[in-house]
Amino acid sequence: MKKLKTLLAATFKEFNPRRYLKMDEIELENKQNGVAYRFAQRIDIVDMLAIERDVYDGEVPWTFSHFEHEIVQNENAFFIVAEIDQKVVGFIGARVTDKGKKIHLSNLAVLKKNQNHGIATTLIKQIVRLSKHLGKMQMTLEVRRDNTKAQGLYRRNGFQTEHLMPSYYEDGGDAIWMIKKLRNDVDD
Repeated sequence: MKKLKTLLAATFKEFNPRRYLKMDEIELENKQNGVAYRFAQRIDIVDMLAIERDVYDGEVPWTFSHFEHEIVQNENAFFIVAEIDQKVVGFIGARVTDKGKKIHLSNLAVLKKNQNHGIATTLIKQIVRLSKHLGKMQMTLEVRRDNTKAQGLYRRNGFQTEHLMPSYYEDGGDAIWMIKKLRNDVDD
């Protein structure tokens, strides 16, 4: 156990574990197919904003302060980033909700040039593993009704449509609420 704690300390230098995370029991699958995965830090926010601009054609749905609050202050939230050659190319955000019973995916984005290489799927799998280790039984998210590409990604990763949320977004766009039931095992 001491070796694992030392390894985690080196892997997550500067990462301040939230109180609900049992970090001595959780390991990210650090490197897959040339992509490294780690917990996000405040310094990553500038890259995350650039990814949003790329994915949302110049728009930034979340501001620096939104990300900063979730990464630095919110004890019920965490982000994982994907890096290629030490450059952040994607991220996923999650928040513990419903009195600690569920995990809600708040954001998922991968630079356009790095899409369709399995990065988004691996980010989702990382959150699923963490959620299972934390003992959560369900994950939720909302996705734009007109974003069929993202809906397909989520369905391929076990999410199912729960219901429509009319006029959910500021521009009046509809959202689809999706859920994923988690099994008790943590081997995925």
